[in-house]
Amino acid sequence: MEQNVVEERPKTVANRFELAASRMAEEWLNAGHMSVSAGDLRIAREFLEQVGITVEETPGVLVRLNYRDGRSQEMTREAAVMLALRRLAGRA
Repeated sequence: MEQNVVEERPKTVANRFELAASRMAEEWLNAGHMSVSAGDLRIAREFLEQVGITVEETPGVLVRLNYRDGRSQEMTREAAVMLALRRLAGRA
């Protein structure tokens, strides 16, 4: 999607994850599989915390997500980033 920034005001970017999500998805498509780096998780964590979900690393490959309502859930880093992508898409 192109945007004429001369005649239209550019969309405001609220967080780094909005910018990084497209890059991440493009890398996954090119690689043929999803792989989340520590840096990608850090950017997704910032976004999730803005929407009320705290992310804490656990021993091994899982992270624990803590929701505002007191629930918590363990999932892979990849699943946490996918959750962030779904939340981001829901805001559009």
